[in-house]
Amino acid sequence: MDRGSQFWPRRIIWLALAIATAVFVVVKVKAVMYVSRPAITLYDAVEAVPDDKIIVVCCDWEPGTQGENGPQTVALIRHCFKAGKRFAIFGWAYPPGPLLGQQIAERYQGMYGRKYGRDWVNWGFNLGGANMIRGWAKDIPGTIKQDMFHTPLHDLPVMDGIRTVRDVGLVLEITPSSTLPTWVRFVYGIYRTPIGYACTGVMAPEAFPYYDARQIVGVLKGLAGAAEYEKLVGYEGDALKRMPAQSAAHAVMIALIVLGNVIYFRARRGGQAPGRRPSAS
Repeated sequence: MDRGSQFWPRRIIWLALAIATAVFVVVKVKAVMYVSRPAITLYDAVEAVPDDKIIVVCCDWEPGTQGENGPQTVALIRHCFKAGKRFAIFGWAYPPGPLLGQQIAERYQGMYGRKYGRDWVNWGFNLGGANMIRGWAKDIPGTIKQDMFHTPLHDLPVMDGIRTVRDVGLVLEITPSSTLPTWVRFVYGIYRTPIGYACTGVMAPEAFPYYDARQIVGVLKGLAGAAEYEKLVGYEGDALKRMPAQSAAHAVMIALIVLGNVIYFRARRGGQAPGRRPSAS
């Protein structure tokens, strides 16, 4: 089989995926979502945060993962607004993350009657990695010092009573990267501060051992996790709207995998592996 004839099936595969996705983008189909246990326990953890504590929303993502981390951030911030939980946007892995979180919070604060500085704050991006997290856990105002707009933290009402990680009711880590072990090691492991994790789909398998060990309180896995959380919060956002298209693409991929295996085993039964030229006699 020459290279040109091998390339045509690839074009057919790309076309099939494009059609399957486009159909469900154009034709509006309501997604039927089963809400998984990790999403429910994360929702319950947000609801359980006392009024005298703050939630830290770690926007450790960048535009490249907007498709998954964006709807997750929207759902979590909207839940904080709806439940009246004060929160701080924070970042230490990707510099654009806190700005992206700021744009999301500004978009929805008016809907819930919330105000910057009183109900939420943006601590901005902070360098230092694990060492910064260790210092931050012991002295938040001393490590962060000022918000994203250079206002001293002690001048913001939302920071009243917030001194150390013991004043943090929940950390929500939203990321495509392997940042979770740092939080588990230096925050949950020492102070037992609850940790929630919202990650891209490919990172989800690494999260479930922590969840099964009860070292984190919940997991949102990719776009599906965001859709589950939208359903819990009570609105239809980008994640629920995109799920039919994503599901259709997955169905096409599964069908093609099955078809490929059928072709392969039929070729083996005929005495020749697919794609291999018959040997010259």
